[in-house]
Amino acid sequence: MKSQSLLILLGSATLLLAACGQTPGPTATAAEQRLSTSADAAGITPLAVTPIALTVGQTYQINVYYGGQPVTPALVTWTSSNAAVATVDQYGLVTARGAGTATVRVALRSNPASFLDFPVNVSKAATAPAPTPTTGTGPSAYEQRVLDLTNQARAQARTCGTQSFPAAAPLTYNAALRTAAYNHSKDMAVRGFFSHTNPDGLSPFDRMRAAGYTNFTAAGENIAAGQSTPEQVVAGWLQSPGHCANIMNAAYRDLGVGYYAGGSYRSYWTQNFGRR
Repeated sequence: MKSQSLLILLGSATLLLAACGQTPGPTATAAEQRLSTSADAAGITPLAVTPIALTVGQTYQINVYYGGQPVTPALVTWTSSNAAVATVDQYGLVTARGAGTATVRVALRSNPASFLDFPVNVSKAATAPAPTPTTGTGPSAYEQRVLDLTNQARAQARTCGTQSFPAAAPLTYNAALRTAAYNHSKDMAVRGFFSHTNPDGLSPFDRMRAAGYTNFTAAGENIAAGQSTPEQVVAGWLQSPGHCANIMNAAYRDLGVGYYAGGSYRSYWTQNFGRR
């Protein structure tokens, strides 16, 4: 009887989103792909894989598991068929370099015939990133656009996952919340993390108070990374139940948005909601 081996692959998007507030954020999901091969087979045929769609500058992390454990560079190799379009590092991080198509392949070092191919489609960014403000407390054009899109979303009744929300009053720009949001977006880019809690252990609510937004009765935070425009980031939040619930929460009255261009994901976004 021919022996069989199994390669299990999990793919997860790097257009990162995380929500923090009265409604817990959703648990990340991943689509599982399975490959099988016999010990003496010349090769294997992978299952159909949905193409990875990126714009120039975005990244996508492919997570691979073998024998129930994450693979290491010692176990697999990663290659790209067209480095001018997409490159991939030894850990499976794909970076979109230019418009076009490419194929990223992960293969077992011990058996190169055991592999999985990922088609990658890269398009040009819709617009160039807005200049990052370094001083002042007023919103940048991108930050104001996120505020406007958020209020447009609140103007309509909406279902977020299993929760239904009526239309809510528009949010008002708040300079202290904007400072907290911008500082957190910049901090994530500069120190290379993605979390509501920074490496110093400060929560969103700690940062809001430090920025001068005190005595609040309700507060929440949405974060994201990798989206190149306000339209992309707000659309992503609205498609995620936890983020959507924060946007539609009628308890909130104030909003600060922080956008920072830079870091490994090229763009970082934070929404800080509050009421006092």
